[in-house]
Amino acid sequence: MEDEDMVTLSIAYPYAADARFDADYFTGTHIPLCRDVWGDAVTGVTVHLAVAGLTGDPAFAAIAQVEFASMEAFQQAIGLPRNAEVQGDVPNYSSVAPLVQLSRKAIG
Repeated sequence: MEDEDMVTLSIAYPYAADARFDADYFTGTHIPLCRDVWGDAVTGVTVHLAVAGLTGDPAFAAIAQVEFASMEAFQQAIGLPRNAEVQGDVPNYSSVAPLVQLSRKAIG
């Protein structure tokens, strides 16, 4: 498998002062659930939790990047019946809907 076959699912949770985002639940429960449901299709996970913005509040409370071996692996993973568990878990840690993007690495 070539690195260029890999795709990254980026999930960004916009920051809002009145929004709820439970970072402990996200990292301790939700991310392990994703790994369990998506299994070997996932080749890596990175989570970034906000500290601050450059001039004030951060743009995002958290950004997660989930790497998949290929587009086919991603499509199979999100097509699994248990993927509904992943989607249904979001309200347990966030009151804000995430922004989602699928991409390929260009540099790095």
